[in-house]
Amino acid sequence: MKLPIPKGKRAILVLGVPLGLAAAGAFVFMQMSAAGSTPPAVPDPGTGQLGPILALDDRVINLSVNDAGSYKYAKIGVSIELRPSTASFYDLHGTERTTSETTELDKYQDEVPRLLDALGAVVSSHDSSTLTTPDGRAQLKSELLDAFRQILGPDEVIDVFFTNFVMQ
Repeated sequence: MKLPIPKGKRAILVLGVPLGLAAAGAFVFMQMSAAGSTPPAVPDPGTGQLGPILALDDRVINLSVNDAGSYKYAKIGVSIELRPSTASFYDLHGTERTTSETTELDKYQDEVPRLLDALGAVVSSHDSSTLTTPDGRAQLKSELLDAFRQILGPDEVIDVFFTNFVMQ
């Protein structure tokens, strides 16, 4: 059985509406699926370059204690490398760099208490037996990076550096 091919205005309705809806659906799907994959406006620093560094105060943090002979406290200092607002930041030197870095870091000062709280929460969940190993410190660094990205945004935090790490 052969279906008749519609002609005139009816053809527009029968063929045009479904095709238009399909095209609109495809467009919406492409827009929504591409929204989460946009790269940050400012690229990661190249070799020998650093973004602004936010140094958090050293903290003495109680560790989880699993056995009597383990360390009970960790004194940890952390610095957070942040993404600058413009790519030209990486090319600055001297007083221009210092001035620009101060301006960049001022945006994050209100978040410092939350960052320090996250530092304490993440570190206190570990015990000294894991933190004395290189793998344990790498795991801690990864967890801190995730925690800081949740506070400041996934594209804002580039890296985390330990500036002090002592257990007692």
